[in-house]
Order: sequence, then structure tokens, then C-alpha cells
Amino acid sequence: MRNNTLKTILLFTTLITLFGFSTSYGQSCNSELVVSKNRDARSASENDPTQFQLELTNNSSKAQSYSIETSRYDGSFKVKGISPSTLTSSAKLDISILQDRGVANSRITVPARSTVHFQAQVSVPAGTPINKWGGIKVNAISDACEEGKVSTLLKLFVADSTEE
Repeated sequence: MRNNTLKTILLFTTLITLFGFSTSYGQSCNSELVVSKNRDARSASENDPTQFQLELTNNSSKAQSYSIETSRYDGSFKVKGISPSTLTSSAKLDISILQDRGVANSRITVPARSTVHFQAQVSVPAGTPINKWGGIKVNAISDACEEGKVSTLLKLFVADSTEE
């Protein structure tokens, strides 16, 4: 009788330990990346860059560090329900990730169950075609796990600087 009770307690303790470990490990990838106030479409011109405000949320029980990467997005997208005329894949946009007080830094640490705000500043180089849209993919890649990548899409209208 005593032996069965000991086995039951040992089994119960092992299950709780394994469950607790898997729960805390599984939470490490629970992140969100969104554009503040859903303002994912903005305009910029050659002499007038713009900034997108982004929010990176870590829903896990431990602090997480992320690498922020940006790239041109050449897929189709819609702006207000319409597929716009887009830049060619060879058109360049200059993108910088800015944190506190405008400091450029593509590494972000987010405390547990917290949100960090940062900006993606987009500049339009000379010679970029005007009156067209460009897509920019922003990825936040967690150091904690391989599946820890979250993304969002920014939409930039390249305005004619002579018409402003």
C-alpha cells in the first residue's frame, strides 16, 4: 500500500514538473508585432521621410530579445481595398529602425508580458519612381526559438516632392 502511494506521488510530481517545463518553454515564442493604431499606410517623398510607429509585444513569462529585420515586399497588397500601382522590385527604399530618442538599433529586448514601441523610418532616395506604392516587410525574430518570428507589412506611397 505504501509502495503504491509513493509511486503515485512520484508520478504526480513528475507530471507536474514536465507540464510546468513545457508550459514555460512554449510561452517563449508568444509575440506580436503590429503597427500602432493600424496606421500601416503612409506617404514619403525624396526630401520628406516618414516614420511608422510599431509595437512589439512579448506575451511570455520571460524577457525576450529580438532582431528586427526589414526588406522590400514585392508581393501584392491592398490599400483601402484596392491593389495599387507598385514600385518595381529594383526600386530602393532606405529603412532604419529607431528606438528611444531616435537611436538606430535593430536589437530590441522586451520584458515579460510587456510591449515596446519603436519606429521604422523610411526615406525615398533620389530617382525613385513617384506616385507608386512600395511594400516593406518588418520581421521581429526572437532569440528564444526558431518559430519566434512575427511580421507585419508597411505600405509606403512615394509622393512627388514638387507637389507638396
